[in-house]
Amino acid sequence: MGDPRAEAALLKHYRLQNPFPETWSDPIEEAHIIQRQQSRASTSRYSVLQEEGISASLKGLVGGDVYSTGAVPEDEPDPLGMVGSVARVLGKRGLPVRDNVRLRNRYLVSSKTFSPTAFLRDVHANTPSPTLQQGLDNLSTSIAQKSGSLKLLVESNFDRFVAAKGTIEGVYKEMKENSFLDRDRESEWGVGKIRSYLNDAGAKADEVFGPAMKGRGREEGLRLALAVLEKHRAMLEMPGNLSECIKRKDYESLIEEYQKARSFLEKSRKLVTTGSMAPVKEDLIHQLVIAETMWAEITIAIEDFKRDTWKRLVECPTEGNLHMELIGILLELGVDDNPVWLWLLSRYDYLKNRIVTLFERPRVEIEVLRRKVAEAPSPSPKSVARHLRSPSRRAHVDPSKSLDTQLVTSCWELVYSSLSALLSPSSGLVGELLSFQRTAQSFIDGDNLLPVGIDDQSRKHHRLEPDDVRKLQEGICELAMMIRDCLARFYMEPPVEDVSAIYSPIPATPLSANAPGQDPNFPPPGPAAPGAQAQKDEDEVYAFVPPGTNSLSGVHYLGKILVLTGNASVAICEMVGRFGRTDIAERFRAMVSGSRERAVVAVCAAWLKDAGDCKFLEDWMRAGDNRDVTRMPGLFGAFEREVISGMQAVVYLNKVVRSDSSVIPPPSTKLLSHVRAQFVRSLYKSLQGMVENAKKPLDLDTWDENQTDLASPVTSVAPRNLTAYSVDSKDKNVRILLTLSNLQLLRNDVVPELIGAFENAFSVKLTDESKTIRDAQSQIDAQLFEEYTKPLISSLSDTIRLGVLSPSWPPPPGKLATSVRPYIYTALLSLVLVHSQIATTAPSLTHPILSYLLEAVSEQLLEAFKQRRKFSLGELLQAALDVEFVNQTLSQYNTPRASELQQGVYVELDRGSDAEARLGLREGLGGMKKILAELRGGSRAEFLCFRAKKSSSKKAVSFVQ
Repeated sequence: MGDPRAEAALLKHYRLQNPFPETWSDPIEEAHIIQRQQSRASTSRYSVLQEEGISASLKGLVGGDVYSTGAVPEDEPDPLGMVGSVARVLGKRGLPVRDNVRLRNRYLVSSKTFSPTAFLRDVHANTPSPTLQQGLDNLSTSIAQKSGSLKLLVESNFDRFVAAKGTIEGVYKEMKENSFLDRDRESEWGVGKIRSYLNDAGAKADEVFGPAMKGRGREEGLRLALAVLEKHRAMLEMPGNLSECIKRKDYESLIEEYQKARSFLEKSRKLVTTGSMAPVKEDLIHQLVIAETMWAEITIAIEDFKRDTWKRLVECPTEGNLHMELIGILLELGVDDNPVWLWLLSRYDYLKNRIVTLFERPRVEIEVLRRKVAEAPSPSPKSVARHLRSPSRRAHVDPSKSLDTQLVTSCWELVYSSLSALLSPSSGLVGELLSFQRTAQSFIDGDNLLPVGIDDQSRKHHRLEPDDVRKLQEGICELAMMIRDCLARFYMEPPVEDVSAIYSPIPATPLSANAPGQDPNFPPPGPAAPGAQAQKDEDEVYAFVPPGTNSLSGVHYLGKILVLTGNASVAICEMVGRFGRTDIAERFRAMVSGSRERAVVAVCAAWLKDAGDCKFLEDWMRAGDNRDVTRMPGLFGAFEREVISGMQAVVYLNKVVRSDSSVIPPPSTKLLSHVRAQFVRSLYKSLQGMVENAKKPLDLDTWDENQTDLASPVTSVAPRNLTAYSVDSKDKNVRILLTLSNLQLLRNDVVPELIGAFENAFSVKLTDESKTIRDAQSQIDAQLFEEYTKPLISSLSDTIRLGVLSPSWPPPPGKLATSVRPYIYTALLSLVLVHSQIATTAPSLTHPILSYLLEAVSEQLLEAFKQRRKFSLGELLQAALDVEFVNQTLSQYNTPRASELQQGVYVELDRGSDAEARLGLREGLGGMKKILAELRGGSRAEFLCFRAKKSSSKKAVSFVQ
């Protein structure tokens, strides 16, 4: 052992009986025991007064221990102002303060044995720090108030105290001077009278000085508690500071405050548990009690914050950096579960449910709107025409609004927005999936700088286990296949039958993985009207196409929709390709191919319907750059070019990012054949519509299928209310002439241009199709040409036949012909009217139509003269004069066939005359020429429109020679 003196000093300092005690005594209790022992050891000169009834009062007067066991109350309110009964609080904690007076006095601030440490530890074990801080402020104010009251009370009663004390001193002095005190030893009878005086004085003293002394004792206890709280104010403020950080979302300061509080706690614990045998200092016990209280409150706040952070993390999206911030906070604070893995799982569940939600409910909403479109009245021909004209007057703000009816456009917009929400790689669910995969891969690769937490406790959460990595990749592939299956169902399946689900949540339904269906049996191209397969295409119902939509809105929106599908498929296949899943790319490739074919077939059906409606494009207004035609050819060409361009975008998906071309297969041969055939059909059907327009007047405002023509076969005067660019559309001949002129422009310019555009768009040669189209145009042109000329030829035939076979046709016997017969003038004047109508309606058709009519006139003359058979000299000269007058008047419209027919007339005349008549004809030829010249000069004004060129005139004269 060491030095005995040092050991004795150590034991004395720590108040130990031996250097290795088995238990530690309470230093506060030990101090009170020592104080009581010292009190009993000392004797007062007033020991004679230590009797029941007067001791407490006198001790109060002379400054004794007024707070002995009998003077302390059984209970008192909390000096911090939080509870009304200290004893009741301690009783609830299981402390027997009602029975154990000494124990109770340790918690009552009015007792000299009051222990602030025990008071804070047991009475305020669960009191939050902000409340303690508030109690501290209240305590400071109370002490200040009571100090002032005590000072005032003592000052006002000090004279009475001095007088009482002087009286006691005098009485005691007299008692000592009297001899009976020695005899009786200050016995009962010696002080009996004095005792009554003292009792009265003690009562007065208790009444006057009791409150003052009691307040002074409580003040001392409160000051001790205040000093303890002030010393550890920083520690008490930590929970409040941490709560403020949580409210402000100042997570950096939150972590700092949390670590500071933890450091305070560990430091306090080390100070108390030093391993030394010496008793622990009271102030250290105070610090530990406050630190533990503070830490308990912080622990509650942090656990609540963790729960809230977990909830926010589970709901946190992939976009932005919030999930990294929340994960970092949890790792800093320390958690048992891996926040990275739980966040990845929550995102997987979110995306899985989101795919079903974004597919099922919009699918029903689309069908509801589709049914509204189907139930709506069909658009009027005027409305159809307005939409079909849109390519030639494309709106600059929003072209899609002019393509179709508002209801159809709304349905298309819903389809596009629904698929965009699902497939957009930038703002849709596919974008979220791609972002999720990139984030997950960064966690797999360990690229993220994550906090290690306290004592590196969170480092174990930085890496995902291999099994977790495998599950994560399989989950991403599952999400990709869910999207693929949704698209396959959307494009391939018929519309939803039950739409009641729109009024209730959509449950997650199993997604089929059916491959796209077989290609339809596309018919071979040809000019004929659509066959059975084309009719099947029109009748088929598509869930992604509004009923009654036209091909313009179809190619516009389906082009955008398929681009969404293609881009999403490429992006997803690139993503899963990193996992080695080539089978998923094949499934997407099949889905894209099938979806495209369904879209193309749907648009082709609308294309054929629109081709029949192209007749509504005819507004019987002359084209601004070519007055020979209406605006119909230009409008039709713009429409067809728009459809061809849009169809090319749909077929080839040329706006899809081709980073992985294997996902976007080239179009099949059958698909291209179907588009080629539909192109030819559309041209043929459009030409048929033009023929219908020519045969039947079409008023887009008051259109009637049973409306009949009111115009006569030949009308020379147009209504006066027509504008410079309008025509009389009620006149059938005008309609036919303009249609023939339109067909001529289509055959020569528009259709060849459209064929070239189609060949360039689809990299094909339409050799056979071009011939078929030309043949169809020729047939239609011939049909309309006959429609116009047949009544004219019939009228001319009647005029010529009746004129030649009339009994008045031959000149009187013995006389020679001096003029042409009236039937010739009648026939030529009718041709003047025809010329006028053609020249004012379609000037380019004047020559071919009059040439054709000249051939008809020549033929009718031949047939009429054949019926007469025999010709005298007068009849021969009259016939030659009639025929030659017609030939010279219409010489500029002469054709080889007309010349042949005219020669046939002379042959027939020669066959029906005898030698004498033929000789007379040769002799009278000069006179006939003179008569012809006079007749031509006299009729120059009537037939000025037929005025022939000089070369033509010479040719006509030489003909008769």
